[in-house]
This record gives sequence, structure tokens and C-alpha cells, in this order.
Amino acid sequence: MPEPSAPQASVEPNSVATPDPLPELDAVGLESLRQVRIFFAHRSVGGNIVEDGFPAVYRRLELEPPRVDVGLPATGGGFGDHWLDQTEDPQSKLRDFDRWVRIEGVGANADITVMKLGYVDVVADTDVQHLFDSYRSMMDRLESDYPQVAFLHVTVSVTGWQPENNAAIERFNTLMRDHYGPTGRLYDLASVVSTCADGRSETRETEEGDPYHSICDEYTSDGGHLNELGATIAADGLLRLLVAAAAEREDSR
Repeated sequence: MPEPSAPQASVEPNSVATPDPLPELDAVGLESLRQVRIFFAHRSVGGNIVEDGFPAVYRRLELEPPRVDVGLPATGGGFGDHWLDQTEDPQSKLRDFDRWVRIEGVGANADITVMKLGYVDVVADTDVQHLFDSYRSMMDRLESDYPQVAFLHVTVSVTGWQPENNAAIERFNTLMRDHYGPTGRLYDLASVVSTCADGRSETRETEEGDPYHSICDEYTSDGGHLNELGATIAADGLLRLLVAAAAEREDSR
């Protein structure tokens, strides 16, 4: 039987893909993350969020920025920050994340993990369905083997260039939204960075008519990476999901 083809992407009104709106951040919620061990694996856009966005959000509420350690999170709580393999092969990044969970100790030492693929990982000639199937299969196995860990998911951030690449990202993100959105464990970063400050959704079409989101100019320094404003807005949304995941974990005890 032939493999099912990826569904046609559709550009919907932007929102963080969770069943219910996440509450605004407050000091209590942010402080609660200091007691939780969080592992965040990413590349450069994730680096913008960690290095610029997290401190800005905490300081907005007059709080000290969170502790961030390289690799594993500290035993007492905080963020473990890992830059995935520097390659444009997303399968290599999946293997890297799997290795960190299974071999480097994340599965035994983290409470929450987040993995984010980058815009270089999904381009016009990417087999989007195959990549998603690989991602989902890996996550299914990890969730089965480490049920005590909350695995969170992030859509691929969009850019302001190369429409065909953005259209491929849109197709991949549609698969992510359809599968992980209803779980409450998906952060729709692509929707966040394509919703501009005036509330307008930055949506476009390729010459072939394929729809896609594009990053808002005011959020980027170079058409792909996040500037201070973009990093802060992106961090705010991710921190909301982390606070919700931490609260769910506490309630389940």
C-alpha cells in the first residue's frame, strides 16, 4: 500500500496550538520553573530565545533570569541548553536528541524536554511526510520509554525569504499541528512569529499558489533569526507552555 501523502497545508488564523488558551505569565509561574529540570535542544533561533528572550521576559516581571546550564539541567532545577548537531540533515538532529535522552542522561534527569528543528531542516525538496514520520516515531518511543518526562514539541520557525522553503515548512507544521496540537504539548512558534504587532497575520503564497506563513519584519534581524523583540515574544509563548506543563506535572503527583 502506498504511503499517504502529506496533507495540503492551509493557512489558518494564528494561535498557539493548545486546546485552551494559556494564561498570562506571572511571577509565581515563572518562579515555579526554577524547581523543574528542563532540557531544550535547538539551533540558532532557539539560541535567540534562550539567550535574549528568557532574560527579557523574567526581567519584565522584575525577576532574575533563570539558570541555564550547558547540556543537562542542574539537579535542583533550571534549564539544560543543548545546541543540536550543526548540520542541515534533520535526521542527524533527531539522532542527536535521541542520544541525549537515552545515553547522556536527559531521560533519567529531566522533567520536561523541548526539541526544535530549524528552518534549514525543512526546505523545498524535503520529504516532509518522511521527516514528520521519523520525528513522530522517535517521540513515540521516547514517550513510551520515559513516561515520567513531558516531551514538548515546537513548530519550525518561518523566514522572510525563499517562498518554496516556507511552503515546505508550512506543510511540516500542518502535520505537527494536526497531531500534537490537541495534546496541549505543542508550541506553535511559526504562528507566533508570523503574527505581527498590529495583529496582522503575515501570510503569502508561492507562484504555484501554495500558502505559507512568513516571519514579520519587526521580529527579525536578518529575515530568519530573531531580534530582541522577536526573541521576547517567542520566549513568552514557550514559557507559558512550560509553566502549564510544570503545573500539570505537579498536579499528577
